[in-house]
Amino acid sequence: MTARISSFHDDAARTRVLAAYDRAMAFWPEPREDQDVPTRFGRTRVYAYGAGERTPVVLLHGQSATPAEWAPHVAALAQGGRRVLAVDRVGEPGYSSQSLPIGSADDTAAWLEEALAWLGLERVHLVGHSYGGYVALQHAVRASERVVSVAVYEPPRALAPLKPGFLLGAIAGALSGSEGFQRRWFTRLIGETGVAAEEAEAGTRLSLEAINGFRIRLPQPQSMSDDELGSIKAPTLVLLGGADRVMDSRRAEARARRLIPDVRTEVVAHAGHGIPLEAFNRRVPEFHQEVELSGGA
Repeated sequence: MTARISSFHDDAARTRVLAAYDRAMAFWPEPREDQDVPTRFGRTRVYAYGAGERTPVVLLHGQSATPAEWAPHVAALAQGGRRVLAVDRVGEPGYSSQSLPIGSADDTAAWLEEALAWLGLERVHLVGHSYGGYVALQHAVRASERVVSVAVYEPPRALAPLKPGFLLGAIAGALSGSEGFQRRWFTRLIGETGVAAEEAEAGTRLSLEAINGFRIRLPQPQSMSDDELGSIKAPTLVLLGGADRVMDSRRAEARARRLIPDVRTEVVAHAGHGIPLEAFNRRVPEFHQEVELSGGA
């Protein structure tokens, strides 16, 4: 069990990471609202865009990615009169601050439940990428009454084991101390997303600063059991990259189809671990519309 609190390496690292964070967040659409939400586990920064009566969307980012990674997707998710909220997860590099250890999926769910309750969000569409996708699936197991639907892109380990090459690359990058090596590895991992070059570079710069300037003390994603996946009541969309370096996308898709009761899956050809702009911005809003038309919200 994780028994420590995540932290910046030092004040200089905090300054570098948050400067990169601010540059990447500049690509978010306006008007953007920022607020800090109190929870037992720490103060949680939440960014919001859009308004309307339709069921809101809550975004959960990947590790060391921050809510800045949602900038190319927020406007598409808000279309048709919908509020979109991106949560800066406690224990990650950003403007949230951790005050208690998060050592399990139960702790993570308790934190997210407190944040959603404080925001007054009775029913939500959860959307998660990478580690955030893992959190979204785990939350759908534990808080089914609040989750109208769950859409995930590339949730690591939840549906299939990590590839050995990914683990070796991650370890080598961390130990090398070489930004050149880390950049090459990270670029291959993310793959082509269709995001504009300047915006993509801001995201890459942020992730590299975060990897080198912040100690993450959160539990590693674990394989979800057959019973856990089978207990997910909410309609679920699982998107996977056909050229993913993290896990076997076809194996993950087959397991999702076999076990999650109400699931749609799609393997996006040639996509890597980074969110493919066109496919994601088309399919996820369509999925939310399908759920709501079927009476799920």
